[in-house]
Amino acid sequence: MFFTKLVTIAAWIVLVGSVMRILTGVGIATEILGPYEEALRRYGGRAESSGAIIDRGVYALLVAIALGTLAEISRSVRGPRE
Repeated sequence: MFFTKLVTIAAWIVLVGSVMRILTGVGIATEILGPYEEALRRYGGRAESSGAIIDRGVYALLVAIALGTLAEISRSVRGPRE
């Protein structure tokens, strides 16, 4: 029960972070956040391109989906005792 709730919270945090990372990468790529090189330096950290930022966001999104799936499996195995 404790770990199910903990993994659910972690999945939501990773989900929000990954969506924000993807949006930042798209914002840099479309130059909404300013000229490409300046926005990449400001918002990209050590990333070499906006594509790398989007890739990391997609990987984190897949991790969030996996964690959420594990939490749902844990909840369903526990049954109606909750």
